[in-house]
Amino acid sequence: MNDDTTARSTPPNSERRDQLLRLIGEGQLDDLAPGPADEDLLDDLGQAHHDACVYIEAWLTAAYLDGTGCYAGPTARAASRLPALVLGHADRRYACPPNCPRAGAECDGCAQACEGGAHRRRALLSRLFARVLTSRQRDSQRLLLTPVAEPCAPLRRPGRHRRRPHP
Repeated sequence: MNDDTTARSTPPNSERRDQLLRLIGEGQLDDLAPGPADEDLLDDLGQAHHDACVYIEAWLTAAYLDGTGCYAGPTARAASRLPALVLGHADRRYACPPNCPRAGAECDGCAQACEGGAHRRRALLSRLFARVLTSRQRDSQRLLLTPVAEPCAPLRRPGRHRRRPHP
């Protein structure tokens, strides 16, 4: 087996995915800084309706809002797909899951049929995350478009003026 076959048989994000899932299981995900490919992992897990998606979404959202890891610079935040991903996950979660006992016309988003609809609460939380992320992303985009003013003169603190010695 050559290197090309090995590379094709193992998805590039599988090691990172395994690492994130292990850290979620150990309760140590917050000890890791997000990387640039983690949004792709979030998207893959979200489309697969994986339970870990909620944890990774919250972890990436916290890093985005704190400006840490791969979100340290405003350029990365401005170009991020995270707000759109989170909103997309919210829309997917709001619908009844395949295992809903009363999926169909009599179910109002599983508020009653699914004992309170945990997926519905997650969807509402994701929508909140998406709103906050979108607002922060607009701020980052504005920051990149607004030139920084040159300082006019050094600022002096009140009461800290140098006094000239008296002759």
